[in-house]
Amino acid sequence: MFGKRPPKTNRRIEPAQSGGWRERINGRLIVMAALGVTLCGLAAWSWVRLDDPRTLPITAVKVEGQLHHLSAQQLQQAAAAYTAGGFFNVDVDAVRDAVLRLPWVHAVSVRRVWPDTLQIAVVEHLPMARWGSGGLINSHGALFFPPAASYPAGLPELQGPQGSETVVAARYRDMDKTLKPLALHVSRVSLDDRRSWRIELDNGTLLVVLGHVADDARLTRFARIYPIALAARAADIGEVDLRYTNGFAVRWKKV
Repeated sequence: MFGKRPPKTNRRIEPAQSGGWRERINGRLIVMAALGVTLCGLAAWSWVRLDDPRTLPITAVKVEGQLHHLSAQQLQQAAAAYTAGGFFNVDVDAVRDAVLRLPWVHAVSVRRVWPDTLQIAVVEHLPMARWGSGGLINSHGALFFPPAASYPAGLPELQGPQGSETVVAARYRDMDKTLKPLALHVSRVSLDDRRSWRIELDNGTLLVVLGHVADDARLTRFARIYPIALAARAADIGEVDLRYTNGFAVRWKKV
């Protein structure tokens, strides 16, 4: 009266097998383990290959910078002992240290350029003066020791107690700047153990004594009066003593 009942079926519904999902997970784990082993093998193989100096060898060492006392060949030779390890194993720090040991090198940077090049950028020392006990003073007031045969001609001489290089170099720059408008240049500056300053000018006849206090006011006073009272007789001046508060004393050469 309410419709037909669904026909009966003789098909038996089997319960899901409880072990199927475990087999699938185990299969995936096996695949993942095999993949991991393969990747590890590839990594180990790659490491061995990259560690082999025959893989990506350094074939070029390029040098950058303005070179006056060094040559590119010198720099390349200094780096050669440390470039045999291939691109990935070249000891950049060792190359930098080796180049820095060259006497005219002030600063250096080293970098690898893919795939086979080592690039060395060098800044040479810029010599400013000779140091009395040996060596040269660079533009930063630092002492360095290149071969004596490589010293540039015409450099002024600075002298002072050990460790005073930076102070003496700074005073030299200030003094030379003050005297430059007079067409006078400092050829020698010395600071003795008693901290007394002496300046010799490039005319070879004038020695300026500053005493223990090398203040700018004393030298400025000399520079102001020199063209008025002294320039005409510069060749006759033996010494100018600036150790006075309000003036200076002149010692004339004996005729």
